[in-house]
Amino acid sequence: MRYFADVAVEAATRAGQHLVKNFRNHQASVYGANIASVSNRSLSKAVTSNNDHEADEIVIGLLREQCPEHNILTEETGLIDNGSRYTWIIDPLDGSSNFLNHNPFFSVSVCLAYDDEPITGVIFSPFLEELVVARKDQGCTINGRPASVSGTETFEKSYMVGCPGGEKNNVRFAEMEYALHRRIKDFRKIGSAAIECYMVAAGRVDGFTTLNISSWDVAAGVLCVQEAGGRVTDFHGNPWTLEQTDLLVSNGVVHDTILETLGEAGIPQLPTVPLTA
Repeated sequence: MRYFADVAVEAATRAGQHLVKNFRNHQASVYGANIASVSNRSLSKAVTSNNDHEADEIVIGLLREQCPEHNILTEETGLIDNGSRYTWIIDPLDGSSNFLNHNPFFSVSVCLAYDDEPITGVIFSPFLEELVVARKDQGCTINGRPASVSGTETFEKSYMVGCPGGEKNNVRFAEMEYALHRRIKDFRKIGSAAIECYMVAAGRVDGFTTLNISSWDVAAGVLCVQEAGGRVTDFHGNPWTLEQTDLLVSNGVVHDTILETLGEAGIPQLPTVPLTA
């Protein structure tokens, strides 16, 4: 499994270095149309840039070279099915809207799952110069140092982050944010689910909630949190799976209180979707 982690690190690093070079040079465009970062803030959050596709090609190229028999699932390409029990689950640019608006909170997320269970997770935030690596039952590190979730016990003192994921509108997210925000210290939105996950693993925030999210956005981050001592479930407290679209990530201590708060607010949960959707 160490080999797989090394491959994941290489893939994320190569793609991330390409992204940050273009980011610093302001080289970004919505697929097929030149944009100016500030003037396009009205763009939908569900945008795709040339950088998404370029990073995707970098990651897929390396994985085909190093692990040619494995399946590959990426946000840009979809599923490359080789009939393997191993599947790489990748978001080559998580935080595309941030990138296009010249916001440095973007990342590359690379996860390897065996029989749909994440066993290796790597997140590289190139502008922040942070590399997060997790291996199942081997812990999580950030830039080589062990990561651990926070010890916050009091819900009212908690900091949380959230992401609307693939929601078509912000209604359910607004209801969720309101239910939580009025009871905790603060609630923030970063714009990259992978970064928001590893912020929990690092103990920088105490919880992360997201809705209608795709597996490539959070698969690596989920493993990072679990290996850092945190807890990950759906909104009913059931163990999270790659097919689950709503998830709650926390330090584990305030987890049940968050679930109770979401339940009292009547936040509905979406059904699962096939991994390839």
